[in-house]
Amino acid sequence: MQLRSILTVLILVVCTSVSFAQRNIYLKVTDAGGNPLPFASVVVKKTADSSLVKGQMSDTDGKIQFESVSPGKYFIEASQMGFTTARTAAFQLQEKNIDLKTLILQAAPKSLKGVEVTAQKPFIERAEGKTVLNVEGSVAAAGNSVLDLLRRAPGVTVDKDDNLVLKGKQGVTVMIDGKLTYLSNEALAELLKSMNAEGVASIEIITSPSAKYDAAGSSGIINIKTKKGQLTGFNGSVSLSGGNGRYMYYSTGVTLNWRTKKFNAFGNFNLGDRQGFNTRELNRKTGGDEPLHYHQSVFQKNDFLNRSGKIGFDWFLNDKQTIGVMANGYTNAFWRSAPSATEIMRPGMNIDSVLYSDVTGNNRFRGISTNLNYKLKIDTLGSEFSMDADYAKFYNRMHTYLSDSMRRESDHKILNQSALRTLPFTHIKIRSIKADWVQALNKSTKLEAGAKGSFVETDNNMAYDSLVGGGYKPVYSQYDQFIYREDVIAGYATLKKNWKKLDMTAGLRVEHTSSDANSISLKNRIKRYYTDFFPNFTVDYKISDDHKVGATYNKRINRPGYGQLNPFMFFLDKYTFFRGNSYLTPEYTHNTELSYTFKNKYIFSAGYTQTNDVIDEYLILNEKSRVTTSTSRNLGTRKNISAEVTLPVDFTKWWNANTNASIFHNQYYIRDSLGDFSTKSLSWHFNSTHTFSLPKEIKIELSGWYEAPNVYGIWRSKAMWAANAGVQKTVMNKKGTLKVSVNDIFASARFRGTADFNNVYLDVNNRWQNRTLNVSFTYRFGNSKVEGARERKSGSEEESRRAG
Repeated sequence: MQLRSILTVLILVVCTSVSFAQRNIYLKVTDAGGNPLPFASVVVKKTADSSLVKGQMSDTDGKIQFESVSPGKYFIEASQMGFTTARTAAFQLQEKNIDLKTLILQAAPKSLKGVEVTAQKPFIERAEGKTVLNVEGSVAAAGNSVLDLLRRAPGVTVDKDDNLVLKGKQGVTVMIDGKLTYLSNEALAELLKSMNAEGVASIEIITSPSAKYDAAGSSGIINIKTKKGQLTGFNGSVSLSGGNGRYMYYSTGVTLNWRTKKFNAFGNFNLGDRQGFNTRELNRKTGGDEPLHYHQSVFQKNDFLNRSGKIGFDWFLNDKQTIGVMANGYTNAFWRSAPSATEIMRPGMNIDSVLYSDVTGNNRFRGISTNLNYKLKIDTLGSEFSMDADYAKFYNRMHTYLSDSMRRESDHKILNQSALRTLPFTHIKIRSIKADWVQALNKSTKLEAGAKGSFVETDNNMAYDSLVGGGYKPVYSQYDQFIYREDVIAGYATLKKNWKKLDMTAGLRVEHTSSDANSISLKNRIKRYYTDFFPNFTVDYKISDDHKVGATYNKRINRPGYGQLNPFMFFLDKYTFFRGNSYLTPEYTHNTELSYTFKNKYIFSAGYTQTNDVIDEYLILNEKSRVTTSTSRNLGTRKNISAEVTLPVDFTKWWNANTNASIFHNQYYIRDSLGDFSTKSLSWHFNSTHTFSLPKEIKIELSGWYEAPNVYGIWRSKAMWAANAGVQKTVMNKKGTLKVSVNDIFASARFRGTADFNNVYLDVNNRWQNRTLNVSFTYRFGNSKVEGARERKSGSEEESRRAG
């Protein structure tokens, strides 16, 4: 173990070295009128064979700086959508830096053909206030699920229940292609596990969303963007991947795109079967008049079957107007079998009895969503108007069966046997409509405004049966129907102003929420009406070309998830139950952050967050039955202080690294009828990815992450870490890509944690199938030219966000 730890540390910390022997190239990209062109794609190529040496994007002033370039003869090529590609004359780089002054891009005609994409995006980059994880083309995607990818994202961790945590803070809003998932935490985790990472283009992490975005999500937004066709003519790709840990799995997908000057038709289909396992060692101690100890061992086999697809059509009415329609859906299945043995004893005594349980599950998840969108470009300054209308339906069915028997250890006699089943299902309907307007008052000032209405209905039904005389009979006292309706009407306004060195954004969002939670059988109905104001302020000051500072503030809300509000009872075993809480209220968060950017690539930030009425897990012990029930409550206040650094380093022209490290202090002030108390922890998270570009189109990637002990409400987690490796080769005239990777080389990724609360002590050790060998192959066919005359974002990408 000691050798493994030393090796992992060496893999992770190698990125901290920085080369000081730098030969830099400076350049500014402008249009024909001398205006700077931000975010232009700029690449350095060798004059001998036009091979790519480096690739970057210009900053907001059109400037770019290439560092640590070896002496040699090069030329620079720059491109931007709507402009023709331009290149510099060949130049010789010696031992000193060189300033090439200005490269001018001319406006492109309506159809710009023959431009090929050659620049490779960095694995992690910062753009437009977002941290972007560029998955497409990375070895990290090979054979992995989307949840595996998120474990490698900057500042993102995954807790014991597969919930996402951002910079030590819970309450993350998850979207797919700008669309809300509207799933419970459990269903969302299963969806992310079943999604193939090969179908993902990038992952956006937004910790300080503007007023344009829905206020939902106390710690920020994670937007998973799937691959989309951006090429002219007919083209597409097919992919196949598989892997093996203890169990094998596979996934396959096809993407098609047909783009002309008048329309763009696109679609994809993905199929996968991902088998795996979870093991859980649980030590539980309960107090009261008769304290007992329980030691439980569980082995759970899982099987995820996912089928998903998307189809869409965009019609370019003219150069300024686009109308589009899109539909996507999925039908997933999840099976599990979890036999367990629980040893029961009194403190200091021998084992009294053993409970043998077998839990099986048969779950189905289906969903379809449709979108109609319209976009109008009003002028060349950036004024535009857009509208989106959405309708979505989801169906979740989660059948669970529990059978158990108790054996007395003194004589091995079976004391009792029982069996029961729960048959819940959920229907969700979502309707939303929104409009966004951007008005450029001049070249440096923009006014944005918009409105949105979303209307959600959930219908949950629970059937609870017990096995009697060889057949299941209803237990009507546990039957229930829970209907929940929520309407949110919102409006916002944002002013953006740019000066020579100062950029400022100020906005305000107003949301009125009306909710109705109705438990039919329990005859309990809770209606709420509330209006909230969510200010947002961002300021960035450019001290010089190499130094920029910024500050942000925003207020956000995290409404309870639909599953958290549902009062149904679910069981893990005879002594462990889960139940929702219809009395939950939203939690409110105030976020502040200061940032410093060096040379437009090295990012340092520090922030303070306070969340009031924080929602987290709460344990209740029934001292008579010895059943522990896990539910959610508004526990109190959480304060989070964090600091983060992002370091992209080019050690050589063939070796680059992206490293992200964060340190955060969490403190909870928990209100409880048994007495108020606080819990706190200082923790840190480290993530590093190294890419080695070798001859003959071979790329090697080494990565690793470490999460220090932390606190989540009543839980304290222990350290987690993992190291990964992979290799990629381009074949078949660059139309095919073969990837091989190994996840969690040392099988070290596991959750270990404790909770000591309300007369219950829990010690958990969870493991899952994380050490795997993965192989994937992707073949691209059809036209490989980018359409450069028109650039468009779909209405779904522009949609305001709301947590599900």
